[in-house]
Amino acid sequence: AYAKRKVVELDSISPIDPENDGKLVHVTGHVTTDGGLVDPKFGLFRPNALQLTSTTEAYQWKEKRNERKTRVSETETKVVVEYRYIKEWTKRPIESNRFQSPGHNNPYPKYGLGRDTMTVNDARISNGLRLRPDLVNQIGTTSFRVNGISDRPHHHCTSPVILGSGEDLPHTDDAVISSNKLYFPENKRPSELIDLDHGSQQLDRILSTRIAIVRSMPSPEVGDIRVSWLEVTAPSDGVSILAQQQDGKLVPWSHGDEGHNVYSLFPGRFTAQTMILELIGKSKFVTRLLRFGGWVGSFIGLNLVLSCIPALLKLVPFGIGNILEPLAYIATSTIALGASFGLSLAVISVAWLRFRPLLAAGLAFLSGAGFLGPLYYARWKRSPEVEEMDAKLRAPMNMKE
Repeated sequence: AYAKRKVVELDSISPIDPENDGKLVHVTGHVTTDGGLVDPKFGLFRPNALQLTSTTEAYQWKEKRNERKTRVSETETKVVVEYRYIKEWTKRPIESNRFQSPGHNNPYPKYGLGRDTMTVNDARISNGLRLRPDLVNQIGTTSFRVNGISDRPHHHCTSPVILGSGEDLPHTDDAVISSNKLYFPENKRPSELIDLDHGSQQLDRILSTRIAIVRSMPSPEVGDIRVSWLEVTAPSDGVSILAQQQDGKLVPWSHGDEGHNVYSLFPGRFTAQTMILELIGKSKFVTRLLRFGGWVGSFIGLNLVLSCIPALLKLVPFGIGNILEPLAYIATSTIALGASFGLSLAVISVAWLRFRPLLAAGLAFLSGAGFLGPLYYARWKRSPEVEEMDAKLRAPMNMKE
């Protein structure tokens, strides 16, 4: 609510006003970059990319372990461990010297495997305000689920890089392009993979001027490497930003002691009111999720603490333990359920005490009910058989008195 009152609307074409430094601002416009991005490992240049992600994979042997039990006698079983080996594309090196069976060797990849992400550091909005990389990253990751925003069309910012004829890549003699991926064969030359009817002289001229293009790659061999890219470009219909203006750039904004940061970018053009409602909806969802997770965690923890009671009762001889164990398990689970419910409500009520005392009082009442509920049920809702047994147990004590 405070953010709604304090937000300042900025014109996307007006120059930066230093008077707005330190204030929460809302601005819409187009994102631009001067330099684009270059992949430092492979040299791919994308002039309009705001974010570039490369995925490097190697074709390697992978060990699969399987265990099965085999009965060797009426009273004994034996665990048989079997290993099998498959070849697949992986994003991390697999050390074949640790395999149980020889003959499945993985050459060490000549390029680092995995996923690498680069983000421009010179992005700016239409009026000149600079965007930090962590704000630019939200262009490709922001999702909308509240207030109908998800139903509004917006530019799909993330897309695979189309390598085409390799004009954005530096020339290399040991790679080919196929299906928008860059392949580095381990045991073959690019000329062996080209499916074209060219003479040797014309083929040599093609390979000396650009990376070879293969329509259909043959079956991969162990040691082959392939690289693919995803890029995030500026949304065609612009972006909407809520953040704090500070020294010509946009930074996170927070209000006083509450500690809630406002630092959001949505692809598309939305009003400040719509963006704030979206952020409030997401915050409420995360809060409910954390509360539920806290209750589940406390229930599991208390149940584990009390699990020793059924385990001890199971040790009672003459078959009595087998009867007492499930009964004790039901009792301890009921106690853990009530105690975890009460404990969770107690924590939530303390959190609300400063801002909504009446709500905190109501939650505290429910918390007490959660703690005392199982005891009340056990005391007043006992079956007649339990009452009769209790009376028999108390009779000798009353006679002694």
